[in-house]
Amino acid sequence: MTSNVVSRLELPALATNVASRSGSLGERLDLVGHVKVKLTVTIGGAEISIDKLFSLGSDDVIVLDREADAPADIRLNDKVIARGILVAVGDKFGVRITEIQNEA
Repeated sequence: MTSNVVSRLELPALATNVASRSGSLGERLDLVGHVKVKLTVTIGGAEISIDKLFSLGSDDVIVLDREADAPADIRLNDKVIARGILVAVGDKFGVRITEIQNEA
């Protein structure tokens, strides 16, 4: 029988005072500023068999393909636009952006 070791991950608290960044995104941001987009944050993935998937139960652990301290990918329409670290915002998760991808 195998043993899984799960460690509690301590996340830094995030200050919610965000300074205004107007001007850095262009002069005509007001034309599209109201449009909502869906961002997805990916912390890793795993490939398992259907048998394993249906045998999962409470307290089972799925090991992801990334290190615990690896940055999370921030995606817009499945394209990585930035990377960041997970933080705690009250009782929710957040992502502190550490890297913005260059346009390609």
